[in-house]
Amino acid sequence: MYCLYIDTHFTNLVIALLLDGKVIDKEVLESNKHSENTINLIKEVLDNNKVSIDNVKEIIVINGPGSFTGVRIGVVVAKIMGYCKNIPIKAISFLQAVSLNYDEDVTLGIKDRNGVFVGSFNQKHELQEDYVYLSNKEIEGYPKEIIMEDFRVDIKKVYEFLKDKEEVSPHLLKPLYVKKIEVQNA
Repeated sequence: MYCLYIDTHFTNLVIALLLDGKVIDKEVLESNKHSENTINLIKEVLDNNKVSIDNVKEIIVINGPGSFTGVRIGVVVAKIMGYCKNIPIKAISFLQAVSLNYDEDVTLGIKDRNGVFVGSFNQKHELQEDYVYLSNKEIEGYPKEIIMEDFRVDIKKVYEFLKDKEEVSPHLLKPLYVKKIEVQNA
């Protein structure tokens, strides 16, 4: 079974193709033009492996946190492909994907110039409390150690973690933004 992995949450655009849980192709493009490159990179990965979109039976998407535009692009592409081709979608946050590299409770954060987006996960990689955004001032008093570097996503681990999880309806798939914005409250 072919699975398409889409990650547009940050600077690097990552598209991978898995076959029965094994990564058979992975392309990484360092670009801040995800809107121009995402579809083309997906097409390139599929074409290079002589796979039609009709053969893709699952989509995994990193739904954030990250740049507003980057996160939206990955989520929207997954939603459109999932809806139009009736392909099941599974979503995972970047922080939860990174938590799969740890065998103990861990608090991870993505830093921007104004603060850190934080998620705490247990040994089973479950989110322990809602994600929070801490300003630079709030970080100083935060009671947990926040790991903010050496972030690698093992796509095979992500696939295995999500294998028995429920799919998300394209209509209900939502981006996870670094900062809350007014439109999210509407």
